[in-house]
Amino acid sequence: MLRYLLADEVGLGKTVEAGLIVRQLILDDADATALVSVPTPLVQQWNAELRNRLLLGHALSAKRVRLITHDQLATGEHLQDHAVVVIDEAHKLKAQLERQPRLRTELQATKGLLLLSATPMRGNLDVFLGLLNLLDPLAFPLHGYAAFEKRVQDRENEAVSLQILTTHRASIRQRSTVLDELLRSHGKDPVVMRLIDTCRNDDLQTSPAWSELSNYVRETYRISRRMVRHRRNTESTEDYPVAGRSALFVPIVDPGREVVDEFLDQYRDHLTACPDRMTFSRTVMHGLGGPHALLRHMQRRLDALANDTAAPAADRYLIEATVAKLNLVGTETRQQLVLDLVDDRLSNELKVVVVATSTDVAKDFYGAARERWPEQLSRHLAVMNPTKREDELDCFLTGLGGRLLVGDHTLEEGRNLQDAHVLVNLDLPLDPNRLEQRIGRLDRFARRTEPAEIVVLTEPESEWVMSHIGLFTDGIGIFEDSVATLQRKLSELLGNLTEQLPEQGRFAFSMDLGELRKELEEERIDVDLLEELESVTAASDFDDAGFAELREAEEDPGELRAAFTQLTSMRGGLGLRPSEHPRTGVVRFPTEPGRSIFGTPHDVAAEVLPLLTQPRAYARSVATSRTGIAPLRLGDPMVDWLEQYLRIDERGRARAVVRPHHGNTVATMWLACDFLIEFDATHLPADTEGVRRRLRRRGDALLPPVIVRTWTDTVGPADDELVVELERPFDNRSDRLLNGKLWEEVLAELPNWQRLCTESGEAALTQVRTMPALTTAPVAATERGRAEVSARLAVLRARAQRLPTEAEKTSAQAELAREEGLGNALLKGIEQPSVSVVACGAVVLWPES
Repeated sequence: MLRYLLADEVGLGKTVEAGLIVRQLILDDADATALVSVPTPLVQQWNAELRNRLLLGHALSAKRVRLITHDQLATGEHLQDHAVVVIDEAHKLKAQLERQPRLRTELQATKGLLLLSATPMRGNLDVFLGLLNLLDPLAFPLHGYAAFEKRVQDRENEAVSLQILTTHRASIRQRSTVLDELLRSHGKDPVVMRLIDTCRNDDLQTSPAWSELSNYVRETYRISRRMVRHRRNTESTEDYPVAGRSALFVPIVDPGREVVDEFLDQYRDHLTACPDRMTFSRTVMHGLGGPHALLRHMQRRLDALANDTAAPAADRYLIEATVAKLNLVGTETRQQLVLDLVDDRLSNELKVVVVATSTDVAKDFYGAARERWPEQLSRHLAVMNPTKREDELDCFLTGLGGRLLVGDHTLEEGRNLQDAHVLVNLDLPLDPNRLEQRIGRLDRFARRTEPAEIVVLTEPESEWVMSHIGLFTDGIGIFEDSVATLQRKLSELLGNLTEQLPEQGRFAFSMDLGELRKELEEERIDVDLLEELESVTAASDFDDAGFAELREAEEDPGELRAAFTQLTSMRGGLGLRPSEHPRTGVVRFPTEPGRSIFGTPHDVAAEVLPLLTQPRAYARSVATSRTGIAPLRLGDPMVDWLEQYLRIDERGRARAVVRPHHGNTVATMWLACDFLIEFDATHLPADTEGVRRRLRRRGDALLPPVIVRTWTDTVGPADDELVVELERPFDNRSDRLLNGKLWEEVLAELPNWQRLCTESGEAALTQVRTMPALTTAPVAATERGRAEVSARLAVLRARAQRLPTEAEKTSAQAELAREEGLGNALLKGIEQPSVSVVACGAVVLWPES
């Protein structure tokens, strides 16, 4: 079932991962369609990603992939018609789903559902439960919040316990305490009881029983088997190129700061009698952003007070007096400093993003910047038309040389700005989660050696400003590394700040920062443990050796280049004629209208020519570093066509050569057969070929396809010395292709040619049945498969019996039934592999005389 929550941390490529799934689905099934729903501001960004990075432009044009906004989800869309519905920023649907309960029902009934959200598990349990309810409404009913909250809390505690079981630093006493806790939690589970007894009776801390117990509890009592989450600084992402962040603190002496700080203190005293916490917090945020930010905020406050007859007159007098003071001393110092900072970086051809929380402040800065750099400037503001925002953002990202993007809060979420080099903060929000989102626009997937520069303006003479910045630097550490996983704790911190600011003023920031840092680090560890415990990526079928082998193959495309060039040459029998640019490595094919392709009939040439228009590359590094270049790999429509065509048409796969040989006194014929031995997918329970292709990948992982070659005559296989002679490359000086009049000479010497081929083919079949690929390999693969299937079934059986609620048990029982049917089919396909001849040829050894 394709129903998952993809919850990767900010900046790790959820868009690309989801796009790869969509791409593979429509490649697997010619009738499949996909629907992608995103927030309105992200439509053009997603459109560009799908077209340029994932090469789905044709699918978008043909309506096989549709891109809509969240608002369009409930306006006549037939969600069940699509193979998969992808929802980006899925947590933002919460309010819409509450207003439109029918939409929730329709999403629950989709064939496939992929929800994207970077919200960590401990961020908002209500939202987390709502997302899981969309994926599996039976196991996660919305009315079960209290039970769900307890499950998560218990699982948090269990995450720490399971780490103790498997760490070498834990003492026997610590491990014994954990065993007691597990016995209290899962004492009715006979497997847990048996494993606990084994651990107690084994004095060796390195005994596999400890890991076996940990893995069993991890898998059996997982809250959901439908969450995938990758985090930074983990083994699975250690080679993933994330930009990183490096803070630059720039001091500023602003003549208006004294006025601002004096106002904040007076305003706090003024509100003491009837504290309005939210109003004061907003005022503090703008005050910390500098004199100009506070001035623009108070001008708007005065406009609002003019229409509020119930507002206290003292409010208006205090604000009017402060506005007058700020106008007198001037409020442009901060803006001027930032303009100079930007000028220095633009001269070095860097892309710079300047962000302000206030749209008014961002607009004012944009106006000043336009006087300096009208040709290098873009903006992204709430007051702009969405299409205009996207166009200007595209100019910033694709423009050459130094570029400047000025934005407000609309830049803080969902935007991919990893191509920018510098983030200049005109202000810092009170909310650390918002600041993390802002920095995360640049600190994400990026292929560059230097981290993103994060510019922070400091005011050493202001206790308000320095206390605020001290909280972010010394207490939270937000400028050192991502704090995205600390969302829950940081939300609590913001709530406490908002509560305490009216009473304590700037001293609300002066908490025990060392203790806060310690608490946040403990929270990070707990979150990491819980999410590692719950994410299905922890139980991936791919091991380190498999990834290492893949990386090694990708580093040198030489063999791929040679094989593909030979196959698609005139001599190879299929004249696609690829041409690789010597400098860029981009591969192109001639595609002029009406072009014929050597080795294919006209109708086949007409079918394949449209597939050749896409530029490709043998080297993956070439494809990933250039827009619109596809890696030449399985999954590419042209490569998939080639694979299928070679299975049904023998042209280019059957060849015959006459070769002089000093050891022959008479002509002899040797037959070469290339046998493809692979998992037999015909047993798989699938309604469509597309589903079958997806399921067979599990079989291919257990029994990888292999091609073996035999050399036989009517008696049996050739000896090793003769095989070396038969395998020699074609030599133009002595070898001759068997065609035309040469057939007359060969048939005169070998009149029973057809019988020779038939009996040699039978000998080849006899030989291949004795090879390891059909004897020991399927046996070993079956053992691995049986172990894998048994492990999966054991977990599902235990979940079906042991999960705490009946709803979860029922859902697990349904998953168990599906897995049993699939497991049996997998084992059948491995035990009796499919065997087919994918190429054959003959070498006639001719007396040299």
